[in-house]
Amino acid sequence: MRSVEVPAFDVIRNPPQAVPLMTKCEGLRSNRKELKTDEKMKKFLKFAISTSLLAVIFMALIFVGIVKFPSGTFHQSYQSLIQDKYDQLINTNEPKIIFVAGSSSTFGLDQAMLEQASGKKVVNLGLHAGFGPIFYSEISKANINPGDIVLLGYEYNWYPENGFDMVGTELIMTGIDDRIELYKFIPFRKWPSFLGYLFTYATQKNYHIPPTGAYSREAFDPVTSQYIYERNEKMDYEAIKDNFERIDLKDAVISENSVKYLKEYKEFVESKGASVYFVAPPIIENTVVCDKEDFRIFARQEEEKIGIPFISDPSDYMFPEELMYDALYHCNTEGEKVRTQMLIEDLKKAGVIK
Repeated sequence: MRSVEVPAFDVIRNPPQAVPLMTKCEGLRSNRKELKTDEKMKKFLKFAISTSLLAVIFMALIFVGIVKFPSGTFHQSYQSLIQDKYDQLINTNEPKIIFVAGSSSTFGLDQAMLEQASGKKVVNLGLHAGFGPIFYSEISKANINPGDIVLLGYEYNWYPENGFDMVGTELIMTGIDDRIELYKFIPFRKWPSFLGYLFTYATQKNYHIPPTGAYSREAFDPVTSQYIYERNEKMDYEAIKDNFERIDLKDAVISENSVKYLKEYKEFVESKGASVYFVAPPIIENTVVCDKEDFRIFARQEEEKIGIPFISDPSDYMFPEELMYDALYHCNTEGEKVRTQMLIEDLKKAGVIK
């Protein structure tokens, strides 16, 4: 068999392709550019984070400065009693009844009567519905102990979609005044509105005139926070009826957001070994424009959707003007005692107290 000779030039006809020196240099330059880009990005991120932190610190210092100085500007105001009520809650570790509501329980609850009937201390957090129900509901969580009873006497403004999303920025800021620790009870999602209001609040501090009378600190007992301002006048409904909204619960539906919040609230209360109940607020009967049965249907809806017992008949708390004072939910002195006695009877009937 004859061997075939391969021409020498065929061996090197297709030599390996060498990488041009220029291409290698371009690759190195590209890598250097990427490294420089990464370094620039890192520097930018550090700068952005540092700037953001400094901005947060700067805003925090401004916030603290405006809130704390001068201190006690709104001490004489009606809404500043939220501080006293919070302190009372924190300092009451014996078995107690915690009342959660707006001004209907300021003007409509005789704490001494309820304490005597129940054998428990009463902490009445009711002050102003304008705070927003989520604010005073969150405050109520601060000191709930085994055996405590929580009564929810919300006015009829909490059930719509935004019911537990409403906060009264001005009322809360002037009520808290320089007690910065109370800001922890404000949902974080609401903080932008408070920051946005900060400089208006600063202006208010400069021009605030301390109030007197029924809507001031002097209307409350300094020890128990019981509202003690004498309200012997009887409401002249016809003279002031245009100031009042109308209450219509026909076809009222509790929003999913409200249901969710109150279910979680119920779980929290029960996890502390306490119990929670709905009770009806007092209202002037002239403002009701639906059937009384609509209120009972609404109460059953609260029980079924949320799981919190409603121990009152709401129609019982529709008071004549003779028992009311100056607002939709405000009892006069006589009405306060009537309402409290009715509440005691409801609590006994439901087995909540003996």
